[in-house]
Amino acid sequence: MLNFLAEVNLGKITAPQGTVPTASNPSGFVASLVQNSIWLLIIVSFIIAVIWMIFAGLSFIFAGDDSKKVASAWTRIYMGLLGLVIVLGAFAIIKLVEWFFSVTIISGDLVIPTI
Repeated sequence: MLNFLAEVNLGKITAPQGTVPTASNPSGFVASLVQNSIWLLIIVSFIIAVIWMIFAGLSFIFAGDDSKKVASAWTRIYMGLLGLVIVLGAFAIIKLVEWFFSVTIISGDLVIPTI
């Protein structure tokens, strides 16, 4: 009975035929997915905030003497600035976490900690 278990290689997992071997770090795909998602969110949100500011400026220019339109345009400008501050703050927090914990999240290869 013991010889049978030795021949079966119990507890070893082998890849099926035809699969592409991965790099030495199998969590590299997940790490790159997280890193690229963070970069995408930061860049897209910054672009949206800048476009919002452009439209807010145009609405301010075309408001004329209407005080309600001017107030609405100023509110849009303030909200655009707040959006830019939030995006830059999120980027600063990520960089602070990288510096404080000596990890790389967006500045290099993201390495998932192991036990």
